[in-house]
Amino acid sequence: MGTWPDDGIARDGIRLRRWRAEDAEQRFAIHDTESMRWSPPMGPRGLDAQRERIEKALAAEPGSEPLSLAVVDDADPARVLGDIDVRPGPPPPFSVRDVGYAVLPAARGRGIGSTALRLHTEWLLDPDGGDVLRVQLDHAVEHVASCRTALRAGFGIEGRRARFLPLQESPDAPVVHHDVCLHGRVRD
Repeated sequence: MGTWPDDGIARDGIRLRRWRAEDAEQRFAIHDTESMRWSPPMGPRGLDAQRERIEKALAAEPGSEPLSLAVVDDADPARVLGDIDVRPGPPPPFSVRDVGYAVLPAARGRGIGSTALRLHTEWLLDPDGGDVLRVQLDHAVEHVASCRTALRAGFGIEGRRARFLPLQESPDAPVVHHDVCLHGRVRD
């Protein structure tokens, strides 16, 4: 496995880099009502929770594969546009990463998500990068924009998992389990 570059990786005006302590408010802004609608309720979501997530990411060993990345404007790396998260995958001998992504509301519809996802996936699949054989993701079947993002990033549709994803329309609404669309990319 390769080492994550200190300055991150970049392409087409997008840079993926480690989070910084000063990014907390921008990270919080990514997760607006629309974004949260498609994310499972997994604990606190406020600004303090985002600060804690960044602190945890900063505590990771330097050079190790980041489990959470800031998607930033390459010309202005202090300007956060989105995030990419890697969920802990199955243990060896499996060689899989499960990813998720979100884009700041003002940056949506410009291909930022698919560019960031493609860039990160190519690093993960590269023997000199993350050195995994498979990257996968899923999203609620109703989340058409997420499906388009995955397809543009080269992820094929592999199937559907029934009633898998717990979602809430709002914090006071009941949890409803949605079907998910499964996507994957494998090393050539």
